[in-house]
Amino acid sequence: MVEVPQTQYLLSCRLLRLISYLLAGGEIAQLVSCLAAYLFVNDSQAAGMVAHLLIQDLSYYFMGCTFVILSLSNALVKRGLSSLKGIRTPSLILIMAIAATSFLLIPRMDYLRETALLDGMPVMISHFAAYFLVLNSLALLLLIAQILSSALIAWRLSAPELPQVGSN
Repeated sequence: MVEVPQTQYLLSCRLLRLISYLLAGGEIAQLVSCLAAYLFVNDSQAAGMVAHLLIQDLSYYFMGCTFVILSLSNALVKRGLSSLKGIRTPSLILIMAIAATSFLLIPRMDYLRETALLDGMPVMISHFAAYFLVLNSLALLLLIAQILSSALIAWRLSAPELPQVGSN
């Protein structure tokens, strides 16, 4: 009897799985690092600056991983692996959340922080405090959306209907 391989895209699925696990782990590590900055630095403004620098630096890594996941899953869906259709929406949500946080909100918060410091006061006691708090809350919500999206991608890629190596 001739054995038919389960799929010819087994290596691609393994690569997707690996990248999604690294992405989800990186997102969780980012959250822990940001929390550590707030816990161990006494000045909340300096802790926020460190956390925002960390988020911005890691955003390139996360965007690259998500782009690879999205591109590879789209190519595999076009080749008949329809079980990867559930990966595309969380990948797009993740890309949008990363872009909004790193390229829109954090630069605006940095500008508000610098403007308040030029006036001689921290941003939380300046007249920008309410606006800064709204932006900071949005950044936190988008960070949570990033974690949930990356966890959803990893969970969907670990589903049993994806091609796996059969044990003999």
